[in-house]
Amino acid sequence: MNRSAVFVLLIVCAFFACAVHAATGTYVEVEIEVFRPWGILNWGSWQTLETRFVTTRLAPIAPEDAEALAGFRTPCAIGEGEETACTLLAGLRNASTQSHALPAELGKEYRVVLRNLTDSHLGVVLSVDGLNTNGNAPVLGDAADRKWILLPRQTVRIAGWQISEDEALQFRFATPSKTHSPLTKEHGGIVVYVYLPNPLGTDHVRGTEAGAIIGQPTVRIPFAPATDGPIETIALDYSSDSVRLGILCTETDGPGIRIVGVIEGTIAEVKGLRAGDVITYADARPIDSCRDLGDLLAAKSPGDRIVVKVHREERVFLLTLELGT
Repeated sequence: MNRSAVFVLLIVCAFFACAVHAATGTYVEVEIEVFRPWGILNWGSWQTLETRFVTTRLAPIAPEDAEALAGFRTPCAIGEGEETACTLLAGLRNASTQSHALPAELGKEYRVVLRNLTDSHLGVVLSVDGLNTNGNAPVLGDAADRKWILLPRQTVRIAGWQISEDEALQFRFATPSKTHSPLTKEHGGIVVYVYLPNPLGTDHVRGTEAGAIIGQPTVRIPFAPATDGPIETIALDYSSDSVRLGILCTETDGPGIRIVGVIEGTIAEVKGLRAGDVITYADARPIDSCRDLGDLLAAKSPGDRIVVKVHREERVFLLTLELGT
């Protein structure tokens, strides 16, 4: 068998409209909900962010996992294995990886919605900025990672890093320097790794039910994965590298560029830039056209900072902006 990865490019969103509300795999569906406050009492509502599908990659599962699956065939055939798990594993040859783009709204709280699309228990590792949300450790990418256990057809909402049995830190879209995760190179990614259960029912590996995580004890339940590696990976990139600053601009009759719009949830909005502001300098360089600013930003990386000179009505001030989200 050819062990090289098979890449399947289904659609490119730069050329086609492909916004969806959920990232749907074979076994798990993933949504990201953001809390949008309103009113003086900080009331608000949870709203689903649109994701944009990028690619699916199929690759043969690792040889050791293929060997493990082969060992289940005989017990499953004679009825010794758990029926639903046997059905899910029958004919499994490839692992899939989906990639999606996700808009970040800086400063806002968010949560991850996971839906089990099967009639079986599933083991799910939820990684945010490279950290395992169940236990707060860096994700390894194999069966050793602590898992959330989804019950058959269950929908759960995970709103933060579970750092102990009764403590969690709320997810919040943040710039690289403000993320809870120390793994700055991993910042900007939400990844879901899916594991199917061992059909022979061994329970030497345990997982944590994902039904209750914020401010209340978690529940440990038996789960043993059928394979060492995940059989489905759904990755959502919210680093928003293409939106470096978050403004729409136009040229002026004199020096500088005028802001005509600010994109919600970007660093420009968080720092208080608004329509009508004029930017004349960035990093001590004169900015006389939108292209001048674009050229400066093109040489920057996510997490870099620039200092801009802003003219607003009767005042002039300097503002430091962190780029890349």
